[in-house]
Amino acid sequence: MGRNGDAERFLAISREVFAPLYPYYAARFLAASGITRGLCLDAGAGPGLLGLAVVEASRCRVVLADRSPAMLRAAREEIATRGLSGRAMVLGTDVSALPLAEGCVDLVVSRGSVMFWDDLPRSFGEIRRVLAPGGRAYIGGGLGPPAMRLAICREMAGRDPRWRENAPPPPRPGTDPDTQAAALRAAGIHDFTIDPDDAGHWIVFGK
Repeated sequence: MGRNGDAERFLAISREVFAPLYPYYAARFLAASGITRGLCLDAGAGPGLLGLAVVEASRCRVVLADRSPAMLRAAREEIATRGLSGRAMVLGTDVSALPLAEGCVDLVVSRGSVMFWDDLPRSFGEIRRVLAPGGRAYIGGGLGPPAMRLAICREMAGRDPRWRENAPPPPRPGTDPDTQAAALRAAGIHDFTIDPDDAGHWIVFGK
């Protein structure tokens, strides 16, 4: 399948299979951080479903950042469909070189993107740079609580032979917590946690 086909398949899965994950994690991160307003950055946003869920559950505005033109087009469509043009914008950029001012972001979220980042230390360092004092970052992946994970795995098993009905495929090399912890320390970030989640984990740090 070519790149356009891959993008269309990814978007279909995000919207049709993974859709329950985004409001679940948005509510979880907002509650954990205590952040209710300000600027959110969805780093490696894809079609922006997590960042837009944050906006819909709070008074935040959001920047949906991705380096893929196809994902940026999809994010613009999502913004328009949800009527959020006044509170959301897209930004074509790599996470390792964010064209944002230091300390301007209150909340960073990113689900399922970190595995594709080419330079983890630079990307983590950029995220910390743009975080405002008191800001929080939640980076990683997961499939929600057990019942949600099971439903997603069963649906994905019918679409992708790498999935099983009760478990996702093995993680990509380099996405293990030890590798990511070393990259965080290389970025000068030492006050962080890596919290296990059902079928994944989340990196959490602040400023």
